[in-house]
Amino acid sequence: MSPDLPPPLAERMPALRAAAQAEPLGVYLHIPFCLDRCTYCSFTTTRDRDLQPATIGQLVSHIQRWGEALGRPAVDTLYLGGGTPSLLSEEELEELTMALRGAFDLRPLVEATLEANPGTIDLGWLRHARNLGWDRISLGVQALDDGLLSRLGRIHGAAQALEALELAEQAGFLRRSADLMVGIPGQSLSKVVEDARTLAATGIDHLSVYLLDLDKACPLRAEIDAGRLALPSEDAVADAFEALQTELPDLGLAPYEISNYARPGAESIHNTRYWERRPYLGLGPGAASQLGSFRWTESGVIAAWTAGRGAVDLQELDAAEALAEIPLLGLRLHRGVDWNALRTEAEARNLRPLADGWEARLRALAKEGLVAWDDGRVSLTSRGMLVSNGILEMFT
Repeated sequence: MSPDLPPPLAERMPALRAAAQAEPLGVYLHIPFCLDRCTYCSFTTTRDRDLQPATIGQLVSHIQRWGEALGRPAVDTLYLGGGTPSLLSEEELEELTMALRGAFDLRPLVEATLEANPGTIDLGWLRHARNLGWDRISLGVQALDDGLLSRLGRIHGAAQALEALELAEQAGFLRRSADLMVGIPGQSLSKVVEDARTLAATGIDHLSVYLLDLDKACPLRAEIDAGRLALPSEDAVADAFEALQTELPDLGLAPYEISNYARPGAESIHNTRYWERRPYLGLGPGAASQLGSFRWTESGVIAAWTAGRGAVDLQELDAAEALAEIPLLGLRLHRGVDWNALRTEAEARNLRPLADGWEARLRALAKEGLVAWDDGRVSLTSRGMLVSNGILEMFT
Protein backbone atom coordinates (compact mmCIF):
# COMPACT_ATOMS: atom_id res chain seq x y z
CA MET A 1 0.00 0.00 0.00
CA SER A 2 1.10 3.57 -0.70
CA PRO A 3 1.33 5.73 2.42
CA ASP A 4 -0.90 8.78 2.89
CA LEU A 5 -3.35 7.87 0.11
CA PRO A 6 -6.93 6.72 0.82
CA PRO A 7 -7.08 2.90 1.16
CA PRO A 8 -9.26 2.33 -1.95
CA LEU A 9 -6.57 4.00 -4.07
CA ALA A 10 -3.50 2.75 -2.20
CA GLU A 11 -4.71 -0.84 -2.58
CA ARG A 12 -4.87 -0.43 -6.36
CA MET A 13 -1.59 1.42 -6.72
CA PRO A 14 0.20 -1.20 -8.86
CA ALA A 15 -2.49 -0.89 -11.55
CA LEU A 16 -2.65 2.90 -11.22
CA ARG A 17 1.12 3.23 -11.47
CA ALA A 18 1.23 0.99 -14.53
CA ALA A 19 -1.40 3.13 -16.26
CA ALA A 20 0.44 6.33 -15.32
CA GLN A 21 3.71 5.00 -16.73
CA ALA A 22 2.15 3.77 -19.99
CA GLU A 23 1.76 7.23 -21.53
CA PRO A 24 2.01 10.89 -20.44
CA LEU A 25 -0.72 12.13 -18.09
CA GLY A 26 -2.72 15.28 -17.90
CA VAL A 27 -2.87 16.89 -14.46
CA TYR A 28 -5.78 19.07 -13.36
CA LEU A 29 -5.70 21.19 -10.20
CA HIS A 30 -8.97 22.54 -8.82
CA ILE A 31 -8.89 25.94 -7.11
CA PRO A 32 -12.33 26.26 -5.47
CA PHE A 33 -12.27 29.93 -4.41
CA CYS A 34 -14.37 32.76 -5.85
CA LEU A 35 -15.03 36.37 -4.87
CA ASP A 36 -18.72 35.77 -5.47
CA ARG A 37 -20.83 32.84 -6.62
CA CYS A 38 -22.37 33.10 -10.08
CA THR A 39 -26.14 32.71 -10.15
CA TYR A 40 -25.91 29.64 -12.42
CA CYS A 41 -23.06 27.89 -10.61
CA SER A 42 -23.33 24.42 -9.08
CA PHE A 43 -19.60 23.65 -9.13
CA THR A 44 -17.41 22.95 -6.10
CA THR A 45 -16.62 26.52 -5.07
CA THR A 46 -16.66 28.72 -1.98
CA ARG A 47 -16.31 32.38 -1.02
CA ASP A 48 -14.59 31.43 2.24
CA ARG A 49 -11.10 32.72 1.47
CA ASP A 50 -9.96 31.86 4.99
CA LEU A 51 -9.64 28.28 3.74
CA GLN A 52 -7.34 29.26 0.89
CA PRO A 53 -3.89 28.92 2.57
CA ALA A 54 -4.70 25.49 4.01
CA THR A 55 -6.21 24.31 0.73
CA ILE A 56 -3.14 25.34 -1.24
CA GLY A 57 -0.96 23.57 1.33
CA GLN A 58 -3.06 20.41 0.97
CA LEU A 59 -2.83 20.65 -2.82
CA VAL A 60 0.96 20.83 -2.64
CA SER A 61 0.95 17.79 -0.37
CA HIS A 62 -1.29 15.85 -2.77
CA ILE A 63 0.93 16.77 -5.72
CA GLN A 64 3.99 15.45 -3.90
CA ARG A 65 2.27 12.27 -2.68
CA TRP A 66 0.85 11.36 -6.07
CA GLY A 67 4.11 12.12 -7.85
CA GLU A 68 5.91 9.70 -5.52
CA ALA A 69 3.18 7.05 -5.59
CA LEU A 70 3.04 6.98 -9.40
CA GLY A 71 6.81 6.97 -9.84
CA ARG A 72 7.22 10.58 -11.05
CA PRO A 73 5.25 9.98 -14.26
CA ALA A 74 5.57 12.01 -17.44
CA VAL A 75 2.99 14.80 -17.85
CA ASP A 76 2.20 16.50 -21.16
CA THR A 77 -0.69 18.82 -20.16
CA LEU A 78 -1.48 20.88 -17.08
CA TYR A 79 -4.77 22.61 -16.33
CA LEU A 80 -5.45 24.96 -13.42
CA GLY A 81 -9.22 25.33 -13.12
CA GLY A 82 -11.86 26.40 -10.67
CA GLY A 83 -13.42 28.31 -9.14
CA THR A 84 -11.14 31.24 -9.85
CA PRO A 85 -7.45 30.31 -10.14
CA SER A 86 -6.64 33.98 -10.77
CA LEU A 87 -7.41 34.58 -7.06
CA LEU A 88 -4.15 32.83 -6.21
CA SER A 89 -1.43 35.15 -5.05
CA GLU A 90 1.76 35.18 -7.10
CA GLU A 91 3.45 33.26 -4.28
CA GLU A 92 0.71 30.58 -4.18
CA LEU A 93 0.82 30.14 -7.94
CA GLU A 94 4.58 29.77 -7.79
CA GLU A 95 4.35 27.28 -4.92
CA LEU A 96 1.96 25.06 -6.90
CA THR A 97 4.05 25.34 -10.06
CA MET A 98 7.25 24.38 -8.27
CA ALA A 99 5.50 21.44 -6.61
CA LEU A 100 4.36 20.18 -10.03
CA ARG A 101 7.89 20.48 -11.42
CA GLY A 102 9.30 18.55 -8.49
CA ALA A 103 6.73 15.75 -8.45
CA PHE A 104 6.26 15.03 -12.16
CA ASP A 105 8.41 14.72 -15.25
CA LEU A 106 7.35 17.79 -17.25
CA ARG A 107 9.81 17.33 -20.10
CA PRO A 108 6.97 16.21 -22.46
CA LEU A 109 4.82 19.22 -21.46
CA VAL A 110 3.11 20.76 -24.50
CA GLU A 111 0.37 22.84 -22.86
CA ALA A 112 -0.18 24.52 -19.48
CA THR A 113 -3.57 26.22 -19.16
CA LEU A 114 -4.94 28.36 -16.39
CA GLU A 115 -8.44 29.73 -16.06
CA ALA A 116 -8.96 33.34 -15.05
CA ASN A 117 -11.83 35.67 -14.25
CA PRO A 118 -11.55 38.99 -16.12
CA GLY A 119 -12.41 40.80 -12.90
CA THR A 120 -9.50 39.40 -10.88
CA ILE A 121 -6.35 39.85 -12.97
CA ASP A 122 -3.77 42.53 -13.65
CA LEU A 123 -0.76 42.71 -15.94
CA GLY A 124 1.76 41.93 -13.18
CA TRP A 125 -0.02 38.72 -12.15
CA LEU A 126 -0.35 37.62 -15.77
CA ARG A 127 3.33 38.23 -16.48
CA HIS A 128 4.28 36.25 -13.39
CA ALA A 129 2.09 33.34 -14.50
CA ARG A 130 3.59 33.43 -17.98
CA ASN A 131 7.14 33.51 -16.57
CA LEU A 132 6.33 30.42 -14.51
CA GLY A 133 5.57 28.54 -17.73
CA TRP A 134 1.79 28.78 -17.99
CA ASP A 135 1.35 29.33 -21.72
CA ARG A 136 -2.41 29.21 -22.33
CA ILE A 137 -5.17 31.18 -20.62
CA SER A 138 -8.92 30.60 -20.61
CA LEU A 139 -10.97 33.66 -19.67
CA GLY A 140 -14.55 33.34 -18.41
CA VAL A 141 -16.07 36.11 -20.52
CA GLN A 142 -19.57 34.51 -20.89
CA ALA A 143 -21.13 37.58 -22.57
CA LEU A 144 -20.30 41.10 -23.66
CA ASP A 145 -23.43 42.70 -22.25
CA ASP A 146 -23.33 44.25 -18.79
CA GLY A 147 -26.99 43.47 -18.12
CA LEU A 148 -26.56 39.80 -18.97
CA LEU A 149 -23.34 39.58 -16.96
CA SER A 150 -25.11 41.07 -13.95
CA ARG A 151 -27.91 38.53 -14.35
CA LEU A 152 -25.31 35.77 -14.28
CA GLY A 153 -23.72 37.21 -11.14
CA ARG A 154 -20.40 37.86 -12.88
CA ILE A 155 -18.10 40.38 -11.19
CA HIS A 156 -16.78 41.88 -14.44
CA GLY A 157 -18.27 43.99 -17.20
CA ALA A 158 -17.95 43.72 -20.96
CA ALA A 159 -15.20 46.36 -21.23
CA GLN A 160 -13.21 44.66 -18.49
CA ALA A 161 -13.48 41.31 -20.30
CA LEU A 162 -12.03 42.77 -23.49
CA GLU A 163 -9.33 44.54 -21.49
CA ALA A 164 -8.41 41.22 -19.82
CA LEU A 165 -7.91 39.59 -23.21
CA GLU A 166 -5.64 42.46 -24.21
CA LEU A 167 -3.67 42.27 -20.95
CA ALA A 168 -3.16 38.53 -21.45
CA GLU A 169 -1.69 39.19 -24.87
CA GLN A 170 0.59 41.91 -23.46
CA ALA A 171 1.77 39.44 -20.81
CA GLY A 172 2.88 37.00 -23.52
CA PHE A 173 -0.04 34.59 -23.67
CA LEU A 174 -0.10 33.75 -27.36
CA ARG A 175 -2.77 31.12 -26.71
CA ARG A 176 -5.94 32.77 -25.41
CA SER A 177 -9.38 31.22 -25.08
CA ALA A 178 -12.69 32.82 -24.14
CA ASP A 179 -15.96 31.33 -22.89
CA LEU A 180 -19.25 32.42 -24.46
CA MET A 181 -22.56 31.36 -22.95
CA VAL A 182 -25.76 30.75 -24.91
CA GLY A 183 -29.29 30.57 -23.48
CA ILE A 184 -29.10 33.37 -20.91
CA PRO A 185 -32.50 34.90 -20.01
CA GLY A 186 -32.91 38.03 -22.14
CA GLN A 187 -30.13 37.11 -24.60
CA SER A 188 -30.92 37.59 -28.29
CA LEU A 189 -29.60 35.63 -31.25
CA SER A 190 -28.12 38.76 -32.77
CA LYS A 191 -26.25 39.51 -29.53
CA VAL A 192 -24.74 36.01 -29.40
CA VAL A 193 -23.37 36.40 -32.92
CA GLU A 194 -22.22 39.97 -32.25
CA ASP A 195 -20.31 38.87 -29.15
CA ALA A 196 -18.69 36.01 -31.05
CA ARG A 197 -17.54 38.42 -33.77
CA THR A 198 -16.14 40.84 -31.20
CA LEU A 199 -14.24 38.09 -29.39
CA ALA A 200 -12.84 36.68 -32.63
CA ALA A 201 -11.66 40.16 -33.59
CA THR A 202 -9.44 40.28 -30.47
CA GLY A 203 -7.28 37.57 -32.03
CA ILE A 204 -8.17 34.75 -29.62
CA ASP A 205 -7.31 31.33 -30.98
CA HIS A 206 -10.00 29.38 -29.12
CA LEU A 207 -13.67 29.89 -28.18
CA SER A 208 -15.77 27.64 -25.94
CA VAL A 209 -19.52 28.03 -26.44
CA TYR A 210 -21.56 26.71 -23.55
CA LEU A 211 -25.29 26.26 -23.14
CA LEU A 212 -26.50 27.69 -19.84
CA ASP A 213 -27.05 24.56 -17.73
CA LEU A 214 -29.52 24.86 -14.86
CA ASP A 215 -30.09 21.18 -14.10
CA LYS A 216 -28.95 21.63 -10.50
CA ALA A 217 -30.16 23.97 -7.79
CA CYS A 218 -28.81 27.52 -8.11
CA PRO A 219 -30.16 31.07 -7.66
CA LEU A 220 -30.91 31.57 -11.37
CA ARG A 221 -32.89 28.32 -11.47
CA ALA A 222 -34.98 29.60 -8.55
CA GLU A 223 -35.68 32.87 -10.40
CA ILE A 224 -36.86 30.97 -13.45
CA ASP A 225 -38.97 28.52 -11.44
CA ALA A 226 -40.63 31.48 -9.72
CA GLY A 227 -41.52 32.99 -13.09
CA ARG A 228 -39.42 36.13 -12.61
CA LEU A 229 -37.15 35.23 -15.54
CA ALA A 230 -37.64 33.12 -18.66
CA LEU A 231 -35.12 31.07 -20.60
CA PRO A 232 -34.97 31.49 -24.38
CA SER A 233 -36.92 28.84 -26.28
CA GLU A 234 -35.20 25.65 -27.43
CA ASP A 235 -35.67 26.81 -31.03
CA ALA A 236 -33.97 30.14 -30.26
CA VAL A 237 -31.02 28.38 -28.63
CA ALA A 238 -30.74 25.96 -31.57
CA ASP A 239 -30.81 28.91 -33.97
CA ALA A 240 -27.96 30.54 -32.01
CA PHE A 241 -25.81 27.41 -32.17
CA GLU A 242 -26.50 26.99 -35.88
CA ALA A 243 -25.62 30.63 -36.51
CA LEU A 244 -22.32 30.19 -34.68
CA GLN A 245 -21.53 26.99 -36.60
CA THR A 246 -21.91 29.03 -39.79
CA GLU A 247 -20.29 32.26 -38.60
CA LEU A 248 -17.26 31.16 -36.60
CA PRO A 249 -15.44 29.23 -39.36
CA ASP A 250 -15.58 32.40 -41.48
CA LEU A 251 -13.88 34.17 -38.55
CA GLY A 252 -11.09 31.59 -38.48
CA LEU A 253 -12.47 29.51 -35.60
CA ALA A 254 -13.39 26.02 -36.82
CA PRO A 255 -15.48 23.61 -34.74
CA TYR A 256 -13.60 20.58 -33.43
CA GLU A 257 -15.93 19.51 -30.61
CA ILE A 258 -19.59 20.12 -29.82
CA SER A 259 -18.86 23.24 -27.74
CA ASN A 260 -15.39 24.26 -28.91
CA TYR A 261 -13.91 26.20 -31.82
CA ALA A 262 -10.27 26.90 -32.56
CA ARG A 263 -7.85 28.24 -35.10
CA PRO A 264 -5.81 25.48 -36.80
CA GLY A 265 -3.51 23.84 -34.26
CA ALA A 266 -5.00 25.71 -31.29
CA GLU A 267 -7.38 23.03 -30.04
CA SER A 268 -7.26 22.44 -26.27
CA ILE A 269 -4.90 19.48 -25.92
CA HIS A 270 -5.80 18.92 -22.28
CA ASN A 271 -9.56 18.91 -22.80
CA THR A 272 -9.24 16.72 -25.89
CA ARG A 273 -7.65 14.03 -23.71
CA TYR A 274 -10.98 13.67 -21.86
CA TRP A 275 -12.85 12.96 -25.11
CA GLU A 276 -10.12 10.58 -26.23
CA ARG A 277 -10.15 8.79 -22.84
CA ARG A 278 -6.47 9.42 -22.24
CA PRO A 279 -5.32 9.27 -18.59
CA TYR A 280 -5.58 12.23 -16.26
CA LEU A 281 -5.05 12.96 -12.59
CA GLY A 282 -7.32 15.50 -10.88
CA LEU A 283 -6.27 17.02 -7.55
CA GLY A 284 -8.34 19.27 -5.34
CA PRO A 285 -11.88 19.23 -3.89
CA GLY A 286 -14.32 17.67 -6.34
CA ALA A 287 -11.62 16.85 -8.90
CA ALA A 288 -11.97 13.71 -11.04
CA SER A 289 -9.25 11.30 -12.22
CA GLN A 290 -9.03 8.40 -14.64
CA LEU A 291 -6.14 5.93 -14.79
CA GLY A 292 -6.63 2.66 -16.62
CA SER A 293 -10.02 1.18 -15.77
CA PHE A 294 -10.27 3.21 -12.55
CA ARG A 295 -12.06 6.51 -12.11
CA TRP A 296 -12.48 8.43 -8.89
CA THR A 297 -13.67 11.78 -7.61
CA GLU A 298 -12.28 13.65 -4.63
CA SER A 299 -14.66 14.88 -1.92
CA GLY A 300 -16.57 17.98 -2.96
CA VAL A 301 -16.87 19.17 0.64
CA ILE A 302 -14.12 21.77 0.57
CA ALA A 303 -13.52 22.11 4.31
CA ALA A 304 -13.39 18.33 4.71
CA TRP A 305 -11.02 17.91 1.75
CA THR A 306 -8.75 20.64 3.06
CA ALA A 307 -8.65 18.95 6.47
CA GLY A 308 -7.81 15.58 4.88
CA ARG A 309 -11.15 14.02 5.88
CA GLY A 310 -12.87 13.81 2.50
CA ALA A 311 -13.85 10.39 1.16
CA VAL A 312 -12.94 9.29 -2.39
CA ASP A 313 -15.65 7.95 -4.69
CA LEU A 314 -13.90 5.16 -6.64
CA GLN A 315 -15.33 3.32 -9.64
CA GLU A 316 -13.83 0.52 -11.72
CA LEU A 317 -15.27 0.39 -15.22
CA ASP A 318 -16.11 -3.04 -16.54
CA ALA A 319 -15.37 -4.00 -20.15
CA ALA A 320 -18.77 -2.89 -21.48
CA GLU A 321 -18.66 0.45 -19.68
CA ALA A 322 -15.16 1.15 -20.95
CA LEU A 323 -16.16 0.30 -24.52
CA ALA A 324 -19.28 2.50 -24.32
CA GLU A 325 -17.19 5.49 -23.35
CA ILE A 326 -15.34 5.42 -26.67
CA PRO A 327 -18.40 6.58 -28.68
CA LEU A 328 -19.99 8.40 -25.74
CA LEU A 329 -17.04 10.80 -25.58
CA GLY A 330 -15.56 10.44 -29.06
CA LEU A 331 -18.72 11.45 -30.89
CA ARG A 332 -18.44 14.86 -29.26
CA LEU A 333 -15.44 15.46 -31.53
CA HIS A 334 -16.13 16.60 -35.08
CA ARG A 335 -13.76 13.96 -36.42
CA GLY A 336 -15.93 11.33 -34.75
CA VAL A 337 -14.99 7.74 -33.94
CA ASP A 338 -13.00 5.14 -35.86
CA TRP A 339 -15.71 2.50 -35.91
CA ASN A 340 -13.48 -0.17 -37.42
CA ALA A 341 -11.15 0.18 -34.43
CA LEU A 342 -14.13 0.06 -32.07
CA ARG A 343 -15.35 -3.17 -33.69
CA THR A 344 -11.88 -4.69 -33.22
CA GLU A 345 -11.88 -3.61 -29.57
CA ALA A 346 -15.36 -5.04 -29.07
CA GLU A 347 -14.28 -8.34 -30.60
CA ALA A 348 -11.29 -8.54 -28.26
CA ARG A 349 -13.58 -7.98 -25.27
CA ASN A 350 -16.27 -10.43 -26.48
CA LEU A 351 -18.67 -7.51 -26.86
CA ARG A 352 -19.30 -7.59 -30.61
CA PRO A 353 -23.15 -7.89 -30.22
CA LEU A 354 -23.12 -4.69 -28.14
CA ALA A 355 -21.19 -2.80 -30.81
CA ASP A 356 -23.41 -4.22 -33.56
CA GLY A 357 -26.48 -2.94 -31.73
CA TRP A 358 -25.04 0.55 -31.50
CA GLU A 359 -24.07 0.46 -35.16
CA ALA A 360 -27.58 -0.49 -36.25
CA ARG A 361 -29.01 2.49 -34.37
CA LEU A 362 -26.36 4.85 -35.74
CA ARG A 363 -27.06 3.65 -39.29
CA ALA A 364 -30.73 4.46 -38.73
CA LEU A 365 -29.82 7.93 -37.45
CA ALA A 366 -27.75 8.46 -40.60
CA LYS A 367 -30.94 8.11 -42.66
CA GLU A 368 -32.37 10.98 -40.60
CA GLY A 369 -29.35 13.18 -41.35
CA LEU A 370 -28.09 13.15 -37.76
CA VAL A 371 -25.06 10.91 -38.25
CA ALA A 372 -22.51 10.60 -41.07
CA TRP A 373 -20.48 7.53 -42.04
CA ASP A 374 -17.25 8.02 -43.98
CA ASP A 375 -14.74 5.26 -44.70
CA GLY A 376 -15.23 3.48 -41.39
CA ARG A 377 -15.59 6.62 -39.27
CA VAL A 378 -18.84 7.81 -37.74
CA SER A 379 -19.55 11.37 -36.66
CA LEU A 380 -22.46 13.60 -35.77
CA THR A 381 -23.70 16.02 -38.42
CA SER A 382 -24.41 19.66 -37.60
CA ARG A 383 -28.04 18.69 -36.97
CA GLY A 384 -26.89 15.77 -34.86
CA MET A 385 -24.74 18.06 -32.72
CA LEU A 386 -27.86 20.03 -31.79
CA VAL A 387 -29.55 16.91 -30.39
CA SER A 388 -26.39 15.15 -29.24
CA ASN A 389 -27.64 14.47 -25.71
CA GLY A 390 -30.43 12.29 -27.05
CA ILE A 391 -28.13 10.42 -29.40
CA LEU A 392 -25.41 9.80 -26.84
CA GLU A 393 -27.91 8.34 -24.37
CA MET A 394 -27.64 5.01 -26.17
CA PHE A 395 -24.16 4.57 -24.71
CA THR A 396 -25.08 5.28 -21.08
